[in-house]
Order: sequence, then structure tokens, then C-alpha cells
Amino acid sequence: MSSSKVNRRALAVLSLGAAVTLVQTTAFAVDAYAAGHVHSKISGGAHKRANSHDAAQRLAALHKARHTHKHHTAPPVEISDDSANDSADDSVSTRPVTPPVTPPVTPPVTPPVTPPVTPPATSVTGTFAGKTVSFSTPGGVNTVTVTITLSNSVITAATATWGATNGTSRSIITGAIPVLNNEAVVANSAAIAAVSGATLLTNGYKLSLQDALTKSGV
Repeated sequence: MSSSKVNRRALAVLSLGAAVTLVQTTAFAVDAYAAGHVHSKISGGAHKRANSHDAAQRLAALHKARHTHKHHTAPPVEISDDSANDSADDSVSTRPVTPPVTPPVTPPVTPPVTPPVTPPATSVTGTFAGKTVSFSTPGGVNTVTVTITLSNSVITAATATWGATNGTSRSIITGAIPVLNNEAVVANSAAIAAVSGATLLTNGYKLSLQDALTKSGV
């Protein structure tokens, strides 16, 4: 066999071997790619399942936390009666205000006042003359002096001395003196009525009669 044939045959064998190697390498690469792709899908699915599982766990934890917070929420603060009263005091109260009870004050006992005993008046008996009283009239100046008699401090008689400057005055005085004497006994005092037409004489008579009573001490 010639060397060229040998060379061609060796070259063919080498080429065939290289082709087989290439085919094997390609098959191996395809298998590796397919295995990797499948592994990637499997890993992706597992990853997705892991993520879903993690999300479910987080959701369960959140639900548990909410449930725990709901059951552990601090109870509402109860307002005591004092707090309510304080709040009511801050606002306008509609309840009636009871005024404080003031104990009654006992006044000091004042001893009764005994009025002084007035001794009985001394019974007066006697005769007493009053002062002479002058009174003016159109006819001149006239006078009158009253004298009384007392028995047990009672006027039992009354007389009068008088003086007149003219006939008219004498006439009036003469008629009025008996009337005035009688009134003094009846009144048993100087509170006597005036005689008509003899007002000036009556005023003078009363002044003299009061002076006589004062002197007697009645």
C-alpha cells in the first residue's frame, strides 16, 4: 500500500474521531444545558414556593400580632366619682347647692332688770298760794293770784285775788273768777278750760294755779 493511501486513511480516521468527539461534546453540552434548564425551572419553582411560604408565614405572624394586640389592649380608664365630680365642678353645675349649716348662736342670758320701786307719793294737805301773774288788756294791766287748799293731795278749794284798772276789766274778772275756781277743783289740776270773753284772765289764772301746785309738791 502506498504511503498516500495510508495518509488518506489515517486522515479519515482522525477526521472521524474528531467528528465523534464533536458529536459527543455537543451531546454533552445539550444534556448539560437541558439539565441546567430543568434545574433552573425546579429551582425557580422551589424559590417561588419558598417565597409563597415566607409570605404565608409573614401573614400568619401579622394576623397573630393583631390578634395579640387586640387581646392585650389596655383596658379603658374608668373615671372615679371624684374625677367625675371634679369635671362637674369645672362645668356649670345644675345640682342645687346646699348652704352650710350654721349652728344657732345662743345669746347670753341677760338677767331681768328690776325697775326701781317708786315710793308712794306723800299725801299733801294744806294751803298753797301761787305767784301773782300780770296780764295786759286794752283797759290796762291787771293781776291775778290763785290760792288752793289740798286734802290728801286733792284740791278741795280754790280762791283768787285780783286787781283791775278799769270798770270793764273788773266786770269781766268778777264774773269769770268763780267759774275758774270751780274748774280748778273739778280738774284737780291746772288743765282747765278758758272762760268765754276772759281769755287773758284764764291764761293768767292757770299760770298762778300751776305755780301753787308745784309749791305743794303734788
